[in-house]
Amino acid sequence: MALTSEKYQQKRQALIERTSLALNIPTTQASSLLSIGRQQSVRINTLKNSQAAIMERLGQLDVSLSSVEWMDEGLFIDSGLPLIRDSELVNNGEAYIQNAASWLPVLALNPAPGENILDMCAAPGGKTSHIAQKAQNKAFITANDNSRPRLHKLQNNLQRLGVENATFTLHDATRLSRTLEPESFDKILLDAPCSGEGMMQLDNKKDFESWSVAHIKRLQQLQKKLIVQAWQLLKPGGRLVYSTCTMAPEENEAVLDYLLRHNEDVNVEDITWLSEKLNNTSPAVTEWNGKTYDSRVKQAVRLHPSPEVEAFFVVSLTKEEA
Repeated sequence: MALTSEKYQQKRQALIERTSLALNIPTTQASSLLSIGRQQSVRINTLKNSQAAIMERLGQLDVSLSSVEWMDEGLFIDSGLPLIRDSELVNNGEAYIQNAASWLPVLALNPAPGENILDMCAAPGGKTSHIAQKAQNKAFITANDNSRPRLHKLQNNLQRLGVENATFTLHDATRLSRTLEPESFDKILLDAPCSGEGMMQLDNKKDFESWSVAHIKRLQQLQKKLIVQAWQLLKPGGRLVYSTCTMAPEENEAVLDYLLRHNEDVNVEDITWLSEKLNNTSPAVTEWNGKTYDSRVKQAVRLHPSPEVEAFFVVSLTKEEA
């Protein structure tokens, strides 16, 4: 159902005010950040060809690209996005278009050959294929989704991208420990369903149709269930990366705080190395709506909107060994 102009303006103002509070900036600055245009990026997929060969073919297109200093196989698309999107390189899986923020959870996960890895909410498969690439197609990946159409799209994408050693499961991720073996995964990526504020444009009325504080609170309850399941499935000594593409503290620091308060075997890793080369980092939120969070939430990486990298939240957790 389309928003009325009045309802849209109310939601628009609410997002500005919430962003101002979360980032501790004036509302005028929050409004400017939320109005920034998004630049896409492309990941060179070395599962399909050598980086040099793919770079050479990209160079033959009438496009402008710039290097990403924090990821060798990543390039910012400065101009010519349609040419890359419609190219044979993308069609055959040698290149994959993503916002650069999507690379961060996989870099934090640091997948390696021989590891048993779970991607809990895997469709459409961009991060799953990146996991396989970083592990040189030698990890054992379980790619899960709870939607049959999305799972079918995931399977097609991973086949096109040359991913091997992937098992596909169609399960409700809030009940995964009933069907998968507890403490059986070396690493888990939980890129959680979220309100998607990082992808919203302030002046795009359609972006606000499903956004509301009530919706954020519903998603928070889902995210808490998901992170609890992930923790049950993670081996002692294993790593869990939790990420969202939203700025809402309820979906980020509050979910992390929930896990920390209910489990004594959680270590929050220092992943500031991940954000040192980024120019859009913001301090983690340690207090929201009168509630103070565990001080360890400060070690999460929180990004505000920028032209090159969308707003995002990433935290890396390890489980203590007995």
